[in-house]
Amino acid sequence: MVEQTNPNSIVGNLQLVFLGPPGSGKGTQARLLAAEYGFRHISTGVILRGEIKAGTPIGREAKKYIEGGRLAPDHVVRILAENAIKAENNKRYILDGYPRTVQQAIWLSEFMNSQKSSLTAVINFEINSEEVVSRLSQRRIHSVTGENFHLSNKPPPEEQAEFIITRPDDQPSAIRKRLKIYDQQTRPLVDFYSSKNLLVPVSASGSFSDVTAEIRRVLHLP
Repeated sequence: MVEQTNPNSIVGNLQLVFLGPPGSGKGTQARLLAAEYGFRHISTGVILRGEIKAGTPIGREAKKYIEGGRLAPDHVVRILAENAIKAENNKRYILDGYPRTVQQAIWLSEFMNSQKSSLTAVINFEINSEEVVSRLSQRRIHSVTGENFHLSNKPPPEEQAEFIITRPDDQPSAIRKRLKIYDQQTRPLVDFYSSKNLLVPVSASGSFSDVTAEIRRVLHLP
């Protein structure tokens, strides 16, 4: 009888950043890997929404910015990310949504140094802008349950049509605005992490399963 090996024992303590524009699928891939290999998916966006919903002091501060159409301030996101990393004892996790700027990347490096830790790799999800617009503009949400749908990959049920809505930031004009912000603020991280020999490019244009297989390959995951 062949002994079964626990994938978690093979993966080890990988500290990863998933980098890519909105709609590149990095959040979906992070959730898949978290479920399969026991990574903690640290999504600063999800954490921030939780803080806002709970009405915590940091959530109330961030809400003022987000309701004005701006990103949450750097120091708020930094606190959330660092607290989440500490909660994982600096072991196996995927950072999704942080860092977003070179300054945040410098803060992350300083923080990890203070914890006697370092990044293993930065997976850069490469995809062209028009494919992002096509993907996100097909996203739909159930107004009652909050469930996400996609017109091509996961169509919403016809009998629930009256509850299916399009988020304002999934309109093509809003998507292009988000991509412009990404190009200005976040894309410089490609050069930043490339200069540190941490950047690992992955094509995000294929199917979800193809992208997952490529991530497994570049990270040498079983």
